Parts: sequence; structure tokens; C-alpha cells
Amino acid sequence: MDTPVADIKIGDITARWAENNHLFASYHASIESTNTLAKEEAFHESMLQESLCLYVTDSQTAGRGRGKNSWIHDQVGSALLSSWSYLLNVKPQPTLACLVGLAVYRACSTTWPFLQWNLKAPNDIYIGDKKVAGILLENVVQGNDVRLIIGLGFNVTASPEAVTTSTSLLEELPPGAPLLGQDYLAFLDRLLFELTDAVSHSDEQLSPTDQLSLLTALNLHPLLKEKYTMVEANGSLLVGDKKIDWMSL
Repeated sequence: MDTPVADIKIGDITARWAENNHLFASYHASIESTNTLAKEEAFHESMLQESLCLYVTDSQTAGRGRGKNSWIHDQVGSALLSSWSYLLNVKPQPTLACLVGLAVYRACSTTWPFLQWNLKAPNDIYIGDKKVAGILLENVVQGNDVRLIIGLGFNVTASPEAVTTSTSLLEELPPGAPLLGQDYLAFLDRLLFELTDAVSHSDEQLSPTDQLSLLTALNLHPLLKEKYTMVEANGSLLVGDKKIDWMSL
């Protein structure tokens, strides 16, 4: 059934937001994968002066998740399909994966604090017990320069019907709380701030505040069989006396 929401193209809206904020934005109505294009163009001459390049689309034909997973989408324009390509002069530490997850969680929970946001290590954002967003980090190195590419897929107005464990922001909003354009733009503002702050600490250990914030966000996940007891400064997770590497999950 056609609805006004079906006419919304999240990628196009995001690209226009980026341009209004004087960010380099590469928008394609349809593309194989934003991360693939971001990697291909990581060190093109035209990109060398851009500390941040944002790649967005409304449809991915080969969207990728972590490992061999794919990012599935039914409705064109219903999700934020994006890659945030940051130019670094240091190689990021493994703790950056934790910080980026926390950054996305903070942006979501700050904009829509009445929803049950939680973080599932290593790279998923949930509302309640359903996945709403996924994160994929990749590095491209050339000499002393590093491009950190943060792939973010976020179901905004719809989720894949075939994936019963997924949801979208619109599906989770309570009655009387519509999805407002101004809220989505405020989310993008906050996301830019949080991601950029996380990247600025890419070669550091987690601060005590970040450790406790991560512990809280992780333990809010309702499908956890056993709560974490600690997040160490290097990103390792403790469950009782058992230590788990963040990226091994």
C-alpha cells in the first residue's frame, strides 16, 4: 500500500543535509555498496583534502555486513545506507569499534530517548529485542595515511519483511510520536558529532566514562543470557571471571 512515507528517500535527504553542512557527499540512487565505493575512492586525488567523505544511497545491490553477512532491504529509500570515510594519520586501535558502536547508540538514544535502545556487541543497535541498525568498520592504508570507513545501515521507515528479528525506527515509535523530519536531521547532527568525537580517540584506550557507558548499553540488551560485569580499557568484556574479546563476538 502506498503511503506518504513510501515517497521519502532517506539517502537523498541525508545527502542534502550533508551538503547544507558543507560536508563532501557522494549520493547515488542505487549502488552496489557504499563501503565498496568508499574504499575504491579512499585516496583519490580529489579526496585528499577531505577529512570526512559521506557516501549515501537509497538502494544497495550488494550491501555488506560483518563477515559474510549481507544487509537486506525491501523498500528503496527506507533506510540510512551510508559510509562515513574519515582520513586519519594514525592506525586506529581495536577500541575504536567499541567507541563507534557507542557513538551510534548515543545519537539514537539522545534523539529518541523514549525508545528501548541497546547495543549488542560487536556491531548491532537494537530497539528492545529487534535489530534496527548495523555497523561495519574497514580500514584502507596508503603510506602513513589511513581511511577509516564506517558503514552504517539504519532501518528508518521500514524493515525487511523476511527478517522477523529486525525492526525500523518508524515501527517502534509510539502512538502520537510521528517520525518528524526535524528529528531525523537532529539525529544526523548528533551522529556526526558522536562519530567525529569517537574517531578523535581512535588510538586511545577507553576512558572510564566510555567503559561504564558501554557496560550500561550492552546490559540493556534483553536477549543477553548473562550480563557483562565489566568493560576493560582495551575493550575486552568480562562475564564473571571469563574474558571475551570484543571482535570475537
